[in-house]
Amino acid sequence: MADKVPCNIVVAHEPFSLSVGKEEEEFVRKAAKLINEKMDSYRETKKVDSHQRLLAIVALDFVMSNLKFGAKHSDLQKSVMGKVSELDKLLSSVTE
Repeated sequence: MADKVPCNIVVAHEPFSLSVGKEEEEFVRKAAKLINEKMDSYRETKKVDSHQRLLAIVALDFVMSNLKFGAKHSDLQKSVMGKVSELDKLLSSVTE
């Protein structure tokens, strides 16, 4: 089991005390920083002050980005697998 380390972060002015794996700590801190930065950006550009609305907008933004990335990853994976299959067929025809 991975060693857990304490990780104290602040998201939307709310403090959180977490216990995370050593390898996850950096990601947790970066995620909290990104959330807070996005909230600040939307607060300034969209003139939204409600923490709940800001968190909802930020969550939607990050989930949409994740879904787009997943779709691109899936398309790329299919393309690569297709090329591997083509190369395999070509190699098989040459070695026969």
